[in-house]
Amino acid sequence: MSEKARTALWIVLLMVLSTALSFYYQSNQWVSGDQWQMLNKGLKAAIEGIYLPYGNEASTVGNVPGSLSSFVIGWPLSLWFDPYAPVVFLQIIRMAGFLLFVNAISKIFSPRTVLAGAVIYALNPWFLYDSLVYNPSYLSFGAALVLNMIVRLKREEVTEKKPSFIYTFICSMFLTLGAGWCMQLHFSWPVLVALTGILWLMRGIRFNFAGAALGLVIIGISLIPYYQETLVNEYITSNPEEYAKERYFGYGLVHVYPLFKALMYWLRFGSLLVTKKTLIPELGADAAWYQDVLYYAYLVFTQGIGVITVVISAVINCKLIFRARRSRRPEVRFVRALTISCILALLLAAAAATLTLNYWQIIILFCFALMPILSAVESRPLSGRVLAALAALMVVLNLVSATSSDKFSINADYSAAFYQHCINLYDGPKCHLTEAQTEYYQNLHLPEGH
Repeated sequence: MSEKARTALWIVLLMVLSTALSFYYQSNQWVSGDQWQMLNKGLKAAIEGIYLPYGNEASTVGNVPGSLSSFVIGWPLSLWFDPYAPVVFLQIIRMAGFLLFVNAISKIFSPRTVLAGAVIYALNPWFLYDSLVYNPSYLSFGAALVLNMIVRLKREEVTEKKPSFIYTFICSMFLTLGAGWCMQLHFSWPVLVALTGILWLMRGIRFNFAGAALGLVIIGISLIPYYQETLVNEYITSNPEEYAKERYFGYGLVHVYPLFKALMYWLRFGSLLVTKKTLIPELGADAAWYQDVLYYAYLVFTQGIGVITVVISAVINCKLIFRARRSRRPEVRFVRALTISCILALLLAAAAATLTLNYWQIIILFCFALMPILSAVESRPLSGRVLAALAALMVVLNLVSATSSDKFSINADYSAAFYQHCINLYDGPKCHLTEAQTEYYQNLHLPEGH
């Protein structure tokens, strides 16, 4: 069996394992604010046939434009009215994004590095912890599509030949549509536009403006219902809450710390220094002594590994930016330009943001943050044992997080929460439940989430 065939086989196995872990996360999720917003729109679409032209309400700037939030939940429910219908659809979307990522890195790196990239992506806690029915979970597809198109639009010094007009036209159109996909789900999409523009100015990619224009036309047509809604509903373009009035564009630049935090997230996305809350929840005051011991031992172990890997990530990024400018390898120069573009775009986003960005607000850059790491792996390949150990470690981290963490618990019952909420909004028959099932869910007392 050839090396490419073995790599393809391992990637398929990684997809199966990643999907299994993601389903475990999904079944143990505490359903809260953003998930309810998504499910409300999906239920309205599936039961009433109404696809709202706007998405989730953001923290300070109104609702996300477009009907995509309703579609990704409502369409699967209209085909199969079951709590896991949107979950299955979400897994398909996220695995499609994974394949787009793998395809992108295969055009730059060797099969051995592609396999390492597939492991680091598919089993990464940063990726799998977003296995929730909420809008940031869908961004990985759009981000991977943009990355894939950017790689395909590399300058001739990397591709060794000038691509045809039709090729760049199609790639530029899909790059624009990838950003448009993200635009209808979350307000982090401008960072994709900014990094693409910066990379183009750095002459890292060629861009077909005709293809991009067609993509913009398609996006514009999809937003016509949203525009019509803004004419009669002013609440979807602003947040009436008092805290929102205290925020302003440029908040991050004025307060400085948001810039530093955003830069740290870039480095952390390329490491295993995940948020402490994703690892394990705080113990109660009545916890036994051995639980305290296990809790702190686990934290010390995981945070220790996290600190080591984030230092490695920082060193790799610094070397790539400051030492690889005159590298003889065109793919290294391309990854360097891409990294600089991403960091500058991230800092611009953090400076312009109306609040201090949290990880889920910039998780859209996760697949881009792995590119410097893979560039280093290409120069110094990971041995099979190291890669296997890394995969095993990430599996353990995910199993613990999915079993007991801030957003997930083995005590949670996603399916019951879905049906109970559906009954509260509509009634048993509309939720495809019998009279006995309706009574069961109405009387069911679910544990409170975090």
